[in-house]
Amino acid sequence: MTAAQEPLWVKNYQPGVPATIELPTESLTAMVEDAVERFGPKVALEFFGAETTYAELGEKINRAAEGLRKLGVSRGHRVAIVLPNCPQYLIAFYAVLRLGAVVVGHNPLYTERELRHQFENHGAQVAIVWDKAVEKIQDFPGDIAVKTIIAVDITKAMPRLKRMALSLPLPKLRRTRAGLTTKTENTMPWEKLLSSAPIDSAHPRPAVKDLAALQYTSGTTGIPKGVMLTHYNLRSNALQGQAWMHGAEEGREVIYGVLPMFHAFGLTLYLTFAMLTGSRLVLFPKFDVDLVLAAAKKSRPTVFCAVPPIYEKVALESKKRGIDLSTIRFAISGAMTLPAATVKLWEEVSGGLLVEGYGLTESSPVALGNPFAESRRNGTIGVPFPSTEMRVADPEHPENDVPAGERGSC
Repeated sequence: MTAAQEPLWVKNYQPGVPATIELPTESLTAMVEDAVERFGPKVALEFFGAETTYAELGEKINRAAEGLRKLGVSRGHRVAIVLPNCPQYLIAFYAVLRLGAVVVGHNPLYTERELRHQFENHGAQVAIVWDKAVEKIQDFPGDIAVKTIIAVDITKAMPRLKRMALSLPLPKLRRTRAGLTTKTENTMPWEKLLSSAPIDSAHPRPAVKDLAALQYTSGTTGIPKGVMLTHYNLRSNALQGQAWMHGAEEGREVIYGVLPMFHAFGLTLYLTFAMLTGSRLVLFPKFDVDLVLAAAKKSRPTVFCAVPPIYEKVALESKKRGIDLSTIRFAISGAMTLPAATVKLWEEVSGGLLVEGYGLTESSPVALGNPFAESRRNGTIGVPFPSTEMRVADPEHPENDVPAGERGSC
């Protein structure tokens, strides 16, 4: 593409960001397998200080995939994941994809009724579920009953000393443990799934245009509907993110996972972008400023994508406690309007730019962003990402584009 053929908005890109990306020809399965091969000894996941290397991650994905295969999961089957952020989520996600099956992510804090509607819609017969949420799935009526529930105790992904501390007979620790895990009945333990041998390397893999995920969204109103996202969709968005964060180094970034992976923004940041770039992904089961700032003393973040209230809370507390956040070079805010005061506060604390972006679950999800450059415009959603086509139409006659400089609808 020549400069004359480039969209008008490309002139506002950060220098070095291309107008187009090389679109993927292989699946997310191939992407994570490539990451395992290239970054094997590097840390892929960190959870309360416990570390998992890329080599260990690949081994666990292959074992979980074989465990799911033995349960009858195959190409096109829907598998529900009902988990908070934890290493088991990422392993489960790629194990499902390895079989050519389809991931359906769910909020584990949803009520039984909210979950029931979505399960009625997608019909998953296998669900990988946080043990604290198992009872809600088991309460489904018989006509949508899940055949196999794999129960996950997220504390088992924590360091040994942390698990030992949680077992002490102290009231505060008991309350903490009760909020993280519980006993279940009539379920398969996650550890049994991982006890399988690795899946046969010759087992068929998904193609790039195969369906990868059903991501439920209600948009602004109405009942949540499942958006169909392919490997091509999701890997393309990860590549667009990599292009947008110009200067990010493969195998060296530290990404903080403070947004839920069952949400489209968290999916693309942590499940795909982090793996594509060989980053260290520091996971938090929910946003907790104390946990985030404690982790920042050990594994200093370089990429911190969140929502405005999180930025404000982290900035204020880090300032109060004297915790250095100056390693954060990339911060993208989404989901709601980013106040100018929050931008000012964050940039005073971190020294890096905080920019606003916009996306839709239907667009895989990020479609626009402000550049990490002086051309950014606070209070706007930015410009289209590389390889994104967008038009500004007359709202009264949407088949017609408006002239340059006039208001319209995207």
